[in-house]
Amino acid sequence: MQDRNTSTSEENTINQFSTYSLLRSRIFFKLVNGPVSINMQLQDSRILGNLINSPGITGEDQTTPTFHQVYLNTHNILRRNWSVQLGRFQLPLGQQRLFSKNNWNNIGRSFEGFLSYKKSQRGNFRLFYLINNESYDRLDNDLYDQTINGFYFDFNLKKISQFPGSNIELYGFRTGLAEDRDGLLIQNYHRTTYGSRIYTSFLFLTFEAEAALQSGQITGGQVEGFLSAVNLGAKLDFLPFVNFISIGNEFISGDDKSTRNIEGFAKPFGARHKWHGYYDYSAHKSFMDNNHIGLKEWNLKAKLSGLMEINLNVNYHNFSDAVKGSKFGDELNFIFSRKLISGGEWSFGYVLYWDGVDTPLDFSYLMISFIL
Repeated sequence: MQDRNTSTSEENTINQFSTYSLLRSRIFFKLVNGPVSINMQLQDSRILGNLINSPGITGEDQTTPTFHQVYLNTHNILRRNWSVQLGRFQLPLGQQRLFSKNNWNNIGRSFEGFLSYKKSQRGNFRLFYLINNESYDRLDNDLYDQTINGFYFDFNLKKISQFPGSNIELYGFRTGLAEDRDGLLIQNYHRTTYGSRIYTSFLFLTFEAEAALQSGQITGGQVEGFLSAVNLGAKLDFLPFVNFISIGNEFISGDDKSTRNIEGFAKPFGARHKWHGYYDYSAHKSFMDNNHIGLKEWNLKAKLSGLMEINLNVNYHNFSDAVKGSKFGDELNFIFSRKLISGGEWSFGYVLYWDGVDTPLDFSYLMISFIL
């Protein structure tokens, strides 16, 4: 299976204009022998145009093929429906607020480590130990890498709930980084995050909520962070043109410099543009650490269908910081998409962002993906 993704982007700011094209090609191989499989995904990511216009955020854009995923998978360990996955792989969890594929970046995100999981009719349970950053000058000791270990439980409520399609997710994970300074092993930071997410639907209404607490110790003090999200939607398939509308509130705590503790919530592995658009990029670089002003966001979203099987998503965001409540800006997105005969999809998007102070920023892109 091969996935190709190309996009062309244009960006207007006050004094600059840039255009670039990206190409991402992936081909996936799977070798199966009974309960054991070897999985390999080769990826080629490159910029077609001027290398100065690099859009890479997760890492430098590559110009040579690399393995995006290479892992061994073994099923039915000890005859208890347990499976083990070892190697380099993607790990999207839940709605990808905290763990995502990061597909907006031309490279994407994958982890190296160990994953054990059990699937049943009631849900999925995962245990994982991941290595995020390899330090090439310290390959003799993996204690110097950034490590992530935790669990994620996805429980289906359809058998005990009157609402079909309902589920609840429980998770917890710890992230830490150790350094070697003058021959001494120093714990640079550690963060522990516990949270839960619930989704349910009734008649034509949908409800989704997620909350997480974060604590730990980093350079500068004690961490006490909080994340919450509440989204109420309505499925309107019985109406012409309008398929779905929703209203939502997203909150990510920020650090109040006047207090002793550090209240910012870090989510460096979460989806970037998927949730907070330009604010996620310009204000915090995707909330990579705990030292930021946080986010209070209200959003309105609608999915519409029109002629020639073309779909339109219209999203409005209102951003404020979580510490002082100061208005940061507004964003309006228009995304047109249509399925291709080959099994792929094309989409065209236009984004307008304004803060009431500087000249509004607009961004457009064309993305084409198909499977051979």
